[in-house]
Amino acid sequence: MAPAKRPAASTAGSAAKKAKGPAIGKMCKEIASALKSSSYPKHVIEMLSHSLPLCLGETKEERHEFQARTVAMTAEVLASVQADLESKISGAEEKIASGDAEKTKREAAVEETKKAVEEKAAVMETTKKEAEVAAEELSAAEKAHKTAEQEQKAGDTKLVQAETKKEKLETVMTSVFVPCKDGTVEASSKSKAIQEITKLGRSEGFDTALLTSLPSALGKEPAGRGTFDHVVVKQVEDELQKRLGELSETLAAGAPEREARAQKVSIAAAQKEAAKVKDTATKEAAKAAVDAQKAAVAAEKAAAKALKALAPEMKATASELKSNKESLEDFKTGVLQSFTELVERSSVVPEVAPEAEAAAEAPAAAEAPAAAS
Repeated sequence: MAPAKRPAASTAGSAAKKAKGPAIGKMCKEIASALKSSSYPKHVIEMLSHSLPLCLGETKEERHEFQARTVAMTAEVLASVQADLESKISGAEEKIASGDAEKTKREAAVEETKKAVEEKAAVMETTKKEAEVAAEELSAAEKAHKTAEQEQKAGDTKLVQAETKKEKLETVMTSVFVPCKDGTVEASSKSKAIQEITKLGRSEGFDTALLTSLPSALGKEPAGRGTFDHVVVKQVEDELQKRLGELSETLAAGAPEREARAQKVSIAAAQKEAAKVKDTATKEAAKAAVDAQKAAVAAEKAAAKALKALAPEMKATASELKSNKESLEDFKTGVLQSFTELVERSSVVPEVAPEAEAAAEAPAAAEAPAAAS
């Protein structure tokens, strides 16, 4: 009986293979769709997807070595898809398991940021007051410096005038009068020199008669001057020396106070510069404190928002976990099972063991007499 049934079994196997043709195409499409969810390059997935029907459409005995390699690469990609789902599930489970700890952490962050806001607000207020004080100090220092400069200018006016007059007298004395007196002045400039001395004498209040006689006396060479001429020249020289002496005494008498005023201006200027530096530093510190306080407020809001978002996050994670578990199960029982079935599909019809064949025929033999009766 058994040998006679083998051809029939073989025929049935061939029919089964033909019937699987459309199913193979559908299964290959499902597998190709699953490949797209991997992280492999698009062109690689497209190559494998196009090759699936050509490779899995053949039984394992009939596949060429290149087809077998394509099948192996497909298995590698599917394994990565499964690993990715398992990784997502593991991550979600860990996140849910650490939910209480995460809540404690976020609550602590809220408290810390609240405290930071209070601290930054206190620093901001302190630096603001320091900046206000520094601004007042700078204003006072600027006023003090301006006052010192005004006092210096007022106090030094007469001394500056005396200094200028003394310098002018000294210049006339050494560069004009002495050359005229000694006869060393150039003839071409003698008249102008005498006029300059006379003009200076008038401005200094010299005796009019003396100044009237001066041009004649200085106009002569020293050897040609008479007694009266020498008296005139000597008196003019004495007047010049007298004025220089008076001016020197004035400058010497006013020097201490002048120095004190200059010192006061110098100190006031240094204090003003120090106040400027302090003002700039405190303003920068105040601005930094404001920025820090704003950042602390933003951090507090972010911490509160994160705490509020924890429950929805956990709910979403639980939903994702459920979805990924279902996807993994569907992947294993669907795509992966179909892939395994196609990979292992064989053209060899398995031999039916005699015991199994006898067991299969026994019910039919038992039903025959019953049907006859």
